[in-house]
Amino acid sequence: MYKLTQRAQAASLPGYPDYLATLMSARGIRTPAEAEAFLNPAREQLHDPMAMQGMAEACRVIRKAISQGQVIAVYGDYDADGVCASAILLEALGELDAAVFSYIPDRLEEGYGLNVGAIRQISEKAGLIISVDCGITAMEEVRLAKELELDVIITDHHALQGDPPPADALVHPALGDYPFPSLCGAGVAFKLASALLGEEAGLKYLDLAALATIADLVPLIGENRVIASLGLKALAASRRPGLIALMRAAGVKEGAGVSASQVGFQLAPRLNAGGRLKTAEDALRLLLTRDAGEAAEKAGILDALNQERQLVERDVLAKAEAQVKGQDLSLCRSLVVAGDGWNSGVVGLAAGKLAERYQYPAIVLSQLGEELVGSGRSAGDIDLFSALSACAPLMKRFGGHKMAAGMTLEAKNLPAFREAFDQAVREQLGDGDLIPETAYDFPLGLEMVTVENARLLSRLAPFGIGNPAPVFLLEDVPLRSARAVGSSGAHLKLSLGEGAAFRDAIAFSKGHLAGNLPGVATLVGAVEENSYLGRVTAQVNVRALFPGKTAYPDKPAAEQQAMLHILAALPEAGNAPSLQALGALPATLPARGTLLVAWCRETAEALHKRYPQLLTWMGAADDPRAFSAILYLPDWDRGFSPFDRVIMADGLIHPQEAVMMANTVAGAELLACPQSRALEMALESLRIGKDALREAYVGLREGFGASHPAALPILSDLGLVALDNAGAFAGMKDMRRCEPHDSALYRRLND
Repeated sequence: MYKLTQRAQAASLPGYPDYLATLMSARGIRTPAEAEAFLNPAREQLHDPMAMQGMAEACRVIRKAISQGQVIAVYGDYDADGVCASAILLEALGELDAAVFSYIPDRLEEGYGLNVGAIRQISEKAGLIISVDCGITAMEEVRLAKELELDVIITDHHALQGDPPPADALVHPALGDYPFPSLCGAGVAFKLASALLGEEAGLKYLDLAALATIADLVPLIGENRVIASLGLKALAASRRPGLIALMRAAGVKEGAGVSASQVGFQLAPRLNAGGRLKTAEDALRLLLTRDAGEAAEKAGILDALNQERQLVERDVLAKAEAQVKGQDLSLCRSLVVAGDGWNSGVVGLAAGKLAERYQYPAIVLSQLGEELVGSGRSAGDIDLFSALSACAPLMKRFGGHKMAAGMTLEAKNLPAFREAFDQAVREQLGDGDLIPETAYDFPLGLEMVTVENARLLSRLAPFGIGNPAPVFLLEDVPLRSARAVGSSGAHLKLSLGEGAAFRDAIAFSKGHLAGNLPGVATLVGAVEENSYLGRVTAQVNVRALFPGKTAYPDKPAAEQQAMLHILAALPEAGNAPSLQALGALPATLPARGTLLVAWCRETAEALHKRYPQLLTWMGAADDPRAFSAILYLPDWDRGFSPFDRVIMADGLIHPQEAVMMANTVAGAELLACPQSRALEMALESLRIGKDALREAYVGLREGFGASHPAALPILSDLGLVALDNAGAFAGMKDMRRCEPHDSALYRRLND
């Protein structure tokens, strides 16, 4: 079961092509003036920093501290957002001649946010503490700071839980009347720096603010879009030695523009690596240094740590996956896994991978003694923060927002937490389900995939949350060719279209589909430029691949081989399971639990036409969530998902097939339609008489092939020929006297 959702409706706008107007309308752009502003982000679109909640009071407290010679501590977070925010504020305060130092907690030793030990340590040498990207829930810690006679300014963007902490100033874009409530932590720090130094002077921090805005996955709309757009240009032209070294280490080409994708997948992971595995100190020093040599050194350290992070992440993900595979996902709507000593710096990344792969909200926890520390990522429309709030009594602390969150709980509470979290997710779903959903903007004809249109669409960048890269539905596109590419064949290169009009497409991580695609397919993908050997063309970057009007490749020989394989593997005996005769297929199917099985392509395609939103499988249905699906050419020797009901739409290939079914899909209700005419004809074509079998044997001995599809497997069954692992002829064996009926396969075909 899957769902395709169109997110844009037809619209028009004077001076713009209708398809571009439609895309802008879906992003809330309704007038030419709004379109002009959206397509041309400018500094004039940045809001007055003094309009933000607590900004005036924060500036007053800071200026007072500087005038009194107080030392200021900037207390940040260890991720890219927190490090960039710290760098912005440290530099800005330095320009005001403040005595300032940084404090970023150790993720493994101290965890996220303000902590009591750090507050006591800071109080010995500072008079003012300013938090960046954290602190909104630090009620106990702020109270302690006040008891220790520290002034406290909280700057944060995370969700408030209950009453705000008793800080001297609380700067938060979502708590007052600020025009844009969705800034990241560094975005808030950028506004504070602009308020302190003046808006013109504050622009020098756009490169850091943009890097953090993209890295922290906040919506790239409104003021965030302006910060990201202007900041990416500043980043490409940055003279900060640290950013130059970081881009070199990440393989970002010098002299070219920097994209949001490069920030998200190349720069941010390296900036995050220190805080994930060790401390964020190297990342902060990298951003602050003015020495090219030190910058190169720190960038090299972070690059090496990022490689180590990838290895650690893969290890944690593999262990988390092993736990997930041990669960019956048809019975739950969330994933909560935990492991002893898993690196807490990568559990959020692992949670994100699990949520993406299974489309379930996922939480990955690391056990440290009697405590579990972890991170979660949402899926579908589930509000993760709201779901966790329903479980608050079972946690020591938690925080975050709709899509991501962190939490700490006692290990003994894990079973209760897992149950409560799943129930909270179910309550949000109501009568709905977490059906895998693919969103697209609108249908597009293949002729619209042009370089000109790719360049026009790029004006909507930078892309991210709230402003996703435009993707389009290309329905029933003819597939001219499909081949695996890349060093290990991981990716799929497609040629689309008919006649002289065709386009290229690339589908990353889908190389395994080569050779198993039908003649037409439905794609969801982006239109982009592709440059190769100096030639620029347009291609489709395929994000999702679905069956078109046909779902399965037309390979009669493969169909025959699959039938012969199962007929040969059937048990000679076994207790026949309860099998219900079915006169007609159901009019509708539930989202989960039902597997429709077809032996003949004709039947499988008829099922696809009747139930177009069902997942389509060949060989085995390997979906642990057990969404209802169509399976063509079942291989009952393989592992299957935990379906509640299996319907044989073609009927049984042989009465003993029911025994194999019952073993493979244990506990499922088994139903079978009468044997279809298509299956009868297919089995008839596989039957072979004694004389034809003898002729095939003689032909093989004389060096000729066996033309009848059943000849080789029967002769192999009789011990007269050898076959390779693919079932192809591998040589003759010693002659011996035997009868065709000595072969179980021969008997099943002919009796």
